[in-house]
Amino acid sequence: WCNNGWLLETPNPVTRIAWDNVLVVSYQTARELLGEEAAKEALDFEKLDKKSGGLPGRFGFHSDAGRFYQKVYKLEVGGKTVEGPIWLLPGMADNVVGVALGYGREHGRVGGAAGFNAYRARTSSEAHFAGGAKLTEKPSTTYEVACTQEQGVMDGRPVIREGNANDFNGHKDFVKHFDLDSIHHTTHIPKKGARYKWEKDRTDLASSPYKHNFGGESNGPKLMDPDRQQWGMVIDLGTCVGCDACVVACQSENNIPIVGKHQVAIGREMSWIRIDRYFSGDEHNPQVNYQGVGCQHCEDAPCESVCPVNATVHDEEGLNLMAYNRCVGTRYCSNNCPYKVRRFNYYDYNRRPFGVEDGKRKPGTFFNDDNELNNSPLHPGNKSSNGEWELVRWYKDPSRGSVPGLDDGKKENGEFDPEWDLVKLSKNPDVSVRMRGVMEKCTYCVQRIQRGKIEQKVEARDTDNVEVPDGKIKTACEQVCPADAIAFGDISDKESEVYRLNRQNRNYSLLGFLDTRPRTTYLAKLRNPNVNMPDYYDIPNSTSEYITKNHGEIFGVNANAKKAEELQGKESSH
Repeated sequence: WCNNGWLLETPNPVTRIAWDNVLVVSYQTARELLGEEAAKEALDFEKLDKKSGGLPGRFGFHSDAGRFYQKVYKLEVGGKTVEGPIWLLPGMADNVVGVALGYGREHGRVGGAAGFNAYRARTSSEAHFAGGAKLTEKPSTTYEVACTQEQGVMDGRPVIREGNANDFNGHKDFVKHFDLDSIHHTTHIPKKGARYKWEKDRTDLASSPYKHNFGGESNGPKLMDPDRQQWGMVIDLGTCVGCDACVVACQSENNIPIVGKHQVAIGREMSWIRIDRYFSGDEHNPQVNYQGVGCQHCEDAPCESVCPVNATVHDEEGLNLMAYNRCVGTRYCSNNCPYKVRRFNYYDYNRRPFGVEDGKRKPGTFFNDDNELNNSPLHPGNKSSNGEWELVRWYKDPSRGSVPGLDDGKKENGEFDPEWDLVKLSKNPDVSVRMRGVMEKCTYCVQRIQRGKIEQKVEARDTDNVEVPDGKIKTACEQVCPADAIAFGDISDKESEVYRLNRQNRNYSLLGFLDTRPRTTYLAKLRNPNVNMPDYYDIPNSTSEYITKNHGEIFGVNANAKKAEELQGKESSH
């Protein structure tokens, strides 16, 4: 898939790096390569980021204002040499270098120049594992790596909640003991938060602190129609494996553009779903968690209250939607979103050039700040317009219509450049294509919801059975998930899977203490470790970190222990 832009821009599940492969090493190996003094300066283990409140960063290299300029090393194996940037990965064995194959092929319009060709160091006799490798630094040479997740530790914050299966039987309500929305911190809040008839059996919902502008307690979005089907989603963290299949499926289904390495490096990736990867515990043998985060479709959505043009609104079925034609690009909604799941079109990404077939166009040059797509639509160098208004281009050549002038439009023999046709063939005709200056986000695949409702009305004919049955509508992410970690459906239907999962003991809301009432909720992760293994812990590392740092009490264990190792009853066996 070296020439598939969707896959190249999808970050590696573990390193969270896009558009490149790297030389992956352990913490100890990185210290030996860099030297003690350089390691103290470059690694987050030694140098805490004051901007993030002293948190220990990503379990890796220290960033430069969110960007990573890595030292380049030569890897020599069996007399063959390749060069690439170094990257630290917790859990890697010491004195081992990991390299991903398939990059740097030098052919292809999109990914020909992405990464380096590690096949040059591979032999038929040692196709997958080779001994005697040697790493040497290439002096005064750095390479920028596009990493989508700078912060990779929870540091005691219960973003992901987990426990061991043995403890769950005796503490089935353990998820309700985390954070400011725990039962310990909300005893003073009346539990009269049920707004709709399908919530009457919920005794754990607190009254909303949000008020209407002209008095009275908020009862949710004004346009909500309780008699209609109400959509929601549940994601099971116990089955999610972080494979990124949902990310690619969403990109394909919803016409999400690729933006190139440079834009990813400065935090402008457009994926509506992101997979957050968190390490916890010892850097030599950490525990890893994955969490898929998209728009939470909050009933009390912070984004809606700050939009000056009412471009983000709630519909009758509980969806938080975007009216693209209203959006003027203030980005207030993104600033006010606590989940950071909104994406802004800084350029006309959907009219980007594909690159050149010789593979020499670097993936980072698609949308550099100084290239032609940053020019005015009337600039002669702007290849999405050829320096002319669409009406003028149409008047000169009506057969061309409003086709943008990618790669200068026509070829020498007078034929049209095929790029625009290729761009159109990659789009879903059921979904609008967003352009520069517009905010976008997850819509719960509203086009699939509408299609399901239309098909159900056709099947119902003269009857009034127009409610879509459970399981008929599947979002793109739910459809492709190999572990069935995502469930979508009508949260007001007592027979639906989502209704049942919402009432499981493991169900919780991300940042629930904000009381945004998200329609997307999560099922806490349950680990089932073997007690006879040397890395067994009585309590998962992230949970013990929460207990010690926040003085909490989970599974009947409080924060009297001074260290997480003491709390768990044993130290790391590394």
